[in-house]
Amino acid sequence: MKKLLLLILLFAAFESIAQQLSKEAKFGLVTVSSGSSDDAIYQIWGHTVLHLMDPVNGINECYDYGSFSFDQPGFVVKFLRGTLPYKMAKYDFQPFIDHYKYKENRSASEQILNLSNKQKEDLHQFLTNNYLPENREYKYRFFYYNCASRIRDILQQVCKDSLQFSPTLHADSTYRQWIDKYASKKKPWMNFGMSLAIGLPSDEKTKESGAMFLPDNLSVGFDSATIVHGGLKEPFVLGKIQHTLVEPPSVSSSIFSPFVVFSMLFGLVAIYTFGQIKSGNKKLFFDKIFFSILGIAGWFFLGLWFLTDHGVTEKNMNVIWAFPILFPFIFFVKKPSITKPLLWIYALLNIGLLLVWNFKPQGIPLAVIPIILAALIRVAFILKNNHGFKTNS
Repeated sequence: MKKLLLLILLFAAFESIAQQLSKEAKFGLVTVSSGSSDDAIYQIWGHTVLHLMDPVNGINECYDYGSFSFDQPGFVVKFLRGTLPYKMAKYDFQPFIDHYKYKENRSASEQILNLSNKQKEDLHQFLTNNYLPENREYKYRFFYYNCASRIRDILQQVCKDSLQFSPTLHADSTYRQWIDKYASKKKPWMNFGMSLAIGLPSDEKTKESGAMFLPDNLSVGFDSATIVHGGLKEPFVLGKIQHTLVEPPSVSSSIFSPFVVFSMLFGLVAIYTFGQIKSGNKKLFFDKIFFSILGIAGWFFLGLWFLTDHGVTEKNMNVIWAFPILFPFIFFVKKPSITKPLLWIYALLNIGLLLVWNFKPQGIPLAVIPIILAALIRVAFILKNNHGFKTNS
């Protein structure tokens, strides 16, 4: 009985792989607009899937490379370390569209792709094989291997050199700039945190292919792409279908942006320091809290740099102002012969960072400037009025 069941399953799998598409079959790229959920920040960048329509064979399904499970063991740890596996999923198309329209209030448009019958067959075979349980998972990388870039790579593999993208499309923007474009207005604090966490790899120019890590850019890239059939260059997109059209939600901007909040912090630190100078108060209670926070932030950046596998969090220049050694150094090292040189090094590094701000290789949020200025004020106060950190707090 077990052998018979195994044979039936193997036959069914073979039939699925070997199924021939009809001449009426079409593949389309479906692009879903940005979402506005506060609980699902990944919605900010939109979503994309491949849609297969074959009315003769009764096929109307989509292939999604942006699926992951919250229930898998060690989800939080894997997510933080950049080792969370993503997988390919397959859905019935109409429920998929209805979900985005009615539950998430998002638009969805489709571009019908100009593929030959052989390319359609090759693409179908690839997707069918990729959907086998042992092949579904892949190593996710936000910039390099995600729901959009995987589809780009698959179509390039199927179409080979016949598919050509515009070499000038989005060529001058960096990965960081694309993140800012989508997140800075909608979620400024989340964007601020992400910008701090990602390092120098995020400041590479995406060029035409790399920019397609975003669904909207993939759609624009397909619009301007060409494909060669029978020696003739033709548009890669045959036509478009608007499945759902929803007015994007209005974005309410708060005056308490990161720059405003940290500028206020700088003002308070300046007033507090001036008050201490006037009163002769040399206590360092505030400094132990402030520099501890900066030091802990630095250790967090180092952890992302060396202990994770995200691929974009290494070589982070934010460790200059978020100096890891400040914590727990500020609590345990009292000798002025050690603390004063360290504080001088810290101050000179940050003064240098401010002087070359417009020329530095890494994009650092402007909201960091008032943090650096606040730190420099306190360093100057400590060096002038104390002997290291040994004054009673």
